[in-house]
Amino acid sequence: SESPANGIISSSSSSSSRRKYGVPVELDINFHRVFHVDVISPTIDLIVWFRLLWADPRLTWDPLDYGNLTKTWFYVADGSAGGETSEIWTPDIQLWNLETGLADGLEDAYAIVQHDGRVYWSRPGHLRPACKFDGLDRFPFDHLTCQMEFGSWAFSGKYIRLAKADGVGFSVGGSDTAGQSYNEFSFLPRDPIQCRIRVYPPYPSSPDEDWPVLLYNVTVRRAWQPYVRGYLTVQTILNVVGFSAFWLPPACGERMGLSISAILAAVASEIVISANLPQASEYTWFQKFSLLSLAFAFLSLMESVAVLYFYYKRSE
Repeated sequence: SESPANGIISSSSSSSSRRKYGVPVELDINFHRVFHVDVISPTIDLIVWFRLLWADPRLTWDPLDYGNLTKTWFYVADGSAGGETSEIWTPDIQLWNLETGLADGLEDAYAIVQHDGRVYWSRPGHLRPACKFDGLDRFPFDHLTCQMEFGSWAFSGKYIRLAKADGVGFSVGGSDTAGQSYNEFSFLPRDPIQCRIRVYPPYPSSPDEDWPVLLYNVTVRRAWQPYVRGYLTVQTILNVVGFSAFWLPPACGERMGLSISAILAAVASEIVISANLPQASEYTWFQKFSLLSLAFAFLSLMESVAVLYFYYKRSE
């Protein structure tokens, strides 16, 4: 069989002896920082350095024939393969669960070509996938995980075989401007990224063409301290204040006012937090806490109403 640099190679596996493997394309993503997380849409916006590596035998030359030139640069426009002003071929790699495509999210950049045909194409930009968030039920103490799926949209594994660069496929940070400060969301301190290869089976009409993809699981954590300071602590204090109405004499007019204030605070807290959460059938931790807080405030109000009723009823 031919080498990967020479294009398509045949598999040595007996179970897929007729299946052919395409040009190996390695993907490496440097996750620079979390730019924005929208749990209502739901989407995530990540600043990344997106890198592709492959070999193109049409771009080889002898350095001795060109003054010991061992590498050069070719411009690739339109953010992806097939651009009208692109100077070389680039592989068709797309974000499958996209909110914004790679052509719009990544900047145009030069590709570095070595004399032996190896191509290194690195672009800065944004990844904006549409997410199926996992972990939102623990809001505001949640760690949200979003999965991104990369692969060739037009060509099967018979023509393009996507793989992890250096067996890893990603890195995190590495520059002085990476990371977050005074942000609501940030990468987990340990193991925020996981990458694995998945191969979708061939279609019945093309039994020798499977579809390899790379799956990236990106996990971010939320800064829970503002929610504890601004909502949970305040709501707990107001509930205690609402129950303190039990200690006031029935003739005191502030007894009803305290109970009603506790209910209004619980309702206001629920309205504010609901603006930051999707209108879904599932309950989050905070919504359960808010309902429990509202139940306590309602119990306090009903107790005050019952006491005042029987107090004045007896007076009559």
